[in-house]
Amino acid sequence: MKRFCTFLLGLFFVVSLAGCFGEEYDFSPPTASLTNPDDISQEEKLAEANIDWTYDEKYNEETDDILSLAKKQNKMYFNSRQRVQFNLEDGHFDAKDVKISLWQDENKIDLAIDNAGQYFNLPKEKGEYMIVLDLPTDKGTAQYVGSIVIQ
Repeated sequence: MKRFCTFLLGLFFVVSLAGCFGEEYDFSPPTASLTNPDDISQEEKLAEANIDWTYDEKYNEETDDILSLAKKQNKMYFNSRQRVQFNLEDGHFDAKDVKISLWQDENKIDLAIDNAGQYFNLPKEKGEYMIVLDLPTDKGTAQYVGSIVIQ
């Protein structure tokens, strides 16, 4: 009986460990998007501009002219001083390290991210902007761009 119990216990460990070998993990850069919290149907994915993914070089991407890339994206419309949510999907990354800025010509506005979540407030100045989201991680860095209009 002792051998039978030892055999069952050993079989249990082998079967439980076998599940670990078959798993595949996704170590690709996350996707980034902006959402209007007042209208959650308004969500727009940001374009990957510059990716330096040291974990797996197949994801690396370099964009020389991020302004042109941003202008090709669908415009999102927001109100002055509106609260906006950014989302990072397909990965577990710390949002507190994210940097968000708005560019209009050569003028750059760094936006403060709310510590309570993945939110930031837009400035009061109206106009068309390129939004840049920079994500530093332990697996590399990723930069995303989009086009927004503040009304």
